[in-house]
Amino acid sequence: MKILICEFRQETNSFNPVISDMGFWKKAGILEGEKIYDKLASKPCAVGGMIQAIEDRKSDIEIVYGISMSCQSGGPTEQKVLDYFLDRVINIIKNSSPLDAVFISFHGALQTTKYDDAEGEIAAKIRDIIGENAVIAASTDLHAYISPKMVKNIDFICGYHTYPHVDFFETGYRAAKIAFDSLSTKVTPKTARVMVPMIVSAAAYNTMQGPFKALMDYGLSLVKAGKIIDFSIYQMQPWLDISEGGSTVLVISNDYEISEFYARDMAQKLLDARKEFVSKQFSIEEVINIAEKNDSGKPVILVDCADSCNAGATGDNMAVAAKLLGKKSNLKTAIVVNDASAADLAHKIGVGKTEIFSIGASRDPNSVSVKAEGYVKSLHDGIFMQEGPAGRGLVNDIGRTAVIRIKNIDVVVCHWMAGNGDPQLYRAFGIEPTLYQLVIVKACTSFRAAYSKLSDLIFDTDTPGVAASNLTNLNFKKLPKTFYPWSTLNDYTINDVMRGRK
Repeated sequence: MKILICEFRQETNSFNPVISDMGFWKKAGILEGEKIYDKLASKPCAVGGMIQAIEDRKSDIEIVYGISMSCQSGGPTEQKVLDYFLDRVINIIKNSSPLDAVFISFHGALQTTKYDDAEGEIAAKIRDIIGENAVIAASTDLHAYISPKMVKNIDFICGYHTYPHVDFFETGYRAAKIAFDSLSTKVTPKTARVMVPMIVSAAAYNTMQGPFKALMDYGLSLVKAGKIIDFSIYQMQPWLDISEGGSTVLVISNDYEISEFYARDMAQKLLDARKEFVSKQFSIEEVINIAEKNDSGKPVILVDCADSCNAGATGDNMAVAAKLLGKKSNLKTAIVVNDASAADLAHKIGVGKTEIFSIGASRDPNSVSVKAEGYVKSLHDGIFMQEGPAGRGLVNDIGRTAVIRIKNIDVVVCHWMAGNGDPQLYRAFGIEPTLYQLVIVKACTSFRAAYSKLSDLIFDTDTPGVAASNLTNLNFKKLPKTFYPWSTLNDYTINDVMRGRK
């Protein structure tokens, strides 16, 4: 048996004005051939799970390592990046044919400057080369848009079951295992896809508590009871402006009618819960006031979802710092921001020196910047290891980094932040979050797995940025406005959707 493993993964934010070019993709490194095994085997990622599933078979399997390209969330990807991936992977497939299977790690919400459905294009081109008899299995993020083209060309698609995402490895393993079971038994399980006419803010739910956890637990109970083989519940990434969109439920079983029954069942439950997926948004001023009155000894966590790089935002907004300085607050505060020029200036003048720094709005001109005297507290190469639980042990490189102190605010200034929800984004650079009164976290929900252990004083905040929680305020140009939250859908059922009701 011969199996190809490859990866092309990014989450796109259509409102980010900065195109994700090849230079941006190369920041995370491009892996080919055996380097994929060397870097990703046994690591907490989907490709690591796929490799483990193959090794667990303990049979005569030849692995063909294709190409792995995975980068930080950002603006739409330049088309020539996708063309580069396709050229490489198609050439590898042709030189390795015939193949029994192709395992792919996707995100599912990747948009290029040419294609709204990049993963669907990749799947169709691979299917055209390998033929109908070979199996394609893919892992995806929970925030994917699962298009008809993806379902048509990919036999088995498995999405994360956790949010905050901590099951990257397990999802890759699931996809590979289902493919192996199909190949060994010669029985092809059937996938049902049901579209759910809704999108909601990614900060409005998680799988730790609440209605989305209940729905995910229900799906897991069906798998445990043997009623279905697998399921995925997708809440589409809400900052993806594409001509088709919406959330999706996939169910896999050995009988299509069973798959469709449970897919409709879970889709209806998701649709019914749509109005429960809300989060209270505090103003920046309200959170500052709470922090100033806080005497618990625990830090107040200000959630700056709108500027989350994990959600594809630019990460260069200093709106919270501007409010603190304008208020002349004495709160000991930690913040992180993307500003290569400020980081480079700090490295140029050196530790212990002061300078007038302009920090912020380095990528998006609509972001808030701050101009003030700053003291260079420390300098770093920007390389750090995540503590997890998500991605524990993964190494990030955020470029030359500096900690600049402006009054009571310690600002981690870097070229491009990564691991936004991991405390090591602060700790690796000498900032211990538990020793600060106010900590700004530029993430939506991923941070909760780690930060909920440090403090229960967590406040979703109405900050400016292209990953804002209020979706109706964003300038969608392509996405249909026929579903929730633009339409109340008070009389909608999933059966209406299945019949094609508009």
